Amino acid sequence: MNDNQTGLPWYACNGAETDIIVSTRIRFARNLANFPFPECFKGDDYFRVQSLIFDSFAQLQNNESTLRFHAIETSSLDSAGRSILEERGVLDKIKKQGDTELLPETGVVMTLDGCCSTVINNGDHVKISCFQAGLSCRKCFDECYKIDVGLQNTLQFAASYDFGYLTARLPDCGSGMKISSRIHIPASVRFGRLNLITEIAKENGLALNPAFPLLSQGSVAGNFFILETVSASNGSELDQIAVFESTCRQIAETERKISREYADNKRTVIRNSVIRAYSIARFSLLVSLREAVDIISDLKTGLRMGFLTGIEDSMLNGLLYRIQPGHLAYLLESGNFSFEEDILDDQRARIDRIRSLILQEAFEKISLEKL
Repeated sequence: MNDNQTGLPWYACNGAETDIIVSTRIRFARNLANFPFPECFKGDDYFRVQSLIFDSFAQLQNNESTLRFHAIETSSLDSAGRSILEERGVLDKIKKQGDTELLPETGVVMTLDGCCSTVINNGDHVKISCFQAGLSCRKCFDECYKIDVGLQNTLQFAASYDFGYLTARLPDCGSGMKISSRIHIPASVRFGRLNLITEIAKENGLALNPAFPLLSQGSVAGNFFILETVSASNGSELDQIAVFESTCRQIAETERKISREYADNKRTVIRNSVIRAYSIARFSLLVSLREAVDIISDLKTGLRMGFLTGIEDSMLNGLLYRIQPGHLAYLLESGNFSFEEDILDDQRARIDRIRSLILQEAFEKISLEKL
C-alpha cells in the first residue's frame, strides 16, 4: 500500500508542504445495504456486519497480492495498544456511560504498514482511512479507493441516485469522503492573524479546530490545528480534493508570509523561544506532553525561519507521535529502562522521563549557530 522505501512509519516520512502541513487523512464512510446503522443494531447485528466485513477483507487479500491486512476485534486490545491507535487517529476515544466503558467500534482492519485502516461499526459500518505525511490528498484518495473498490466486489454498500452513499451523519452523505490535515501555524497565532486563516478555511467550506484539544487549556497546544471538510456533498471527490489542496496551499503561503514578517519584526522573541525550547529539551529530566508539543512547535518555527540546522521537519513531525503517552507506555512495558530511584513507582514520571530521553536523542545534531 505504501511506496515508502525508508522503513520509517508514515508519520516520519517527507511530504509536500511539511513545514506547514504535517499530515493528511482521507476517510470514506460506507454502510452495508439491508442493515440498520450501528446505533440501531439489534441482537447479533454487530457480529454479522463485522463478520461480513472481515470476510470481505480476507477475500480481497487473497485476490490482490499487493494488499496485506491485519484484522483486530478491538475488545481484545490492551490499554497500550488501544492508546497508540487513538493517538495515531485510527480509533476514537472510548466512551463512558456511568462506570461502563462503551467501545465506539467493534473492529479494525489495518494494512501492515499502518497507513490504511478500516474501522467497523463506529457510527457507520465501514470507515476506510488513509494517512500520509504532508499534503498528500491524491495519494490518500487512491489508497482508500483501492480498498473501497475491492470491498464492493463482495459487499453491497447503501447508496441512492439522489443522495449518493447513505451514511449515519447527513453531512457525510454524497461521496462519504472526509478530508483533514494537521497544520502548524504559529506565526498566524502569535502575530494575531488566526482570524485570517479561519476566514480562508470558512470561505472554502472547511473548519479549523485544535489538533490537541485535551492539551489546549487557554491556548492551542503548539499552535497545531486540524483543517477539515464539513460536507461530503460539495461536488465530486476530485472537486473536493482540488478545493482542499488549494486551500491548504493558500494557508501555507499565508503562514510563510506572516512568518517572514514575524522574523523581521520579532527576531529576538523568536530566538528566545527557540533557545528556551532547545534548552528545556536538552537538559530537562522530565518533560510533560504539553511541554513536548510546544518544544516541537518552537523548533519547527526556528527551522522554518532558518535559525537552526541539523534536523528536518519530517523528524519533528514524527516526534508528535513518538512522545504520546500510549507510545511511551508501550516502550515502558517492552523496554529495559533504568530510572532514578525516586520515580520508580511513579508511572507518569517515568513516562515523562522517557519522553525527555527521546527528545534529547532526536535533538543531538541540532545546531543553533545561525541564531
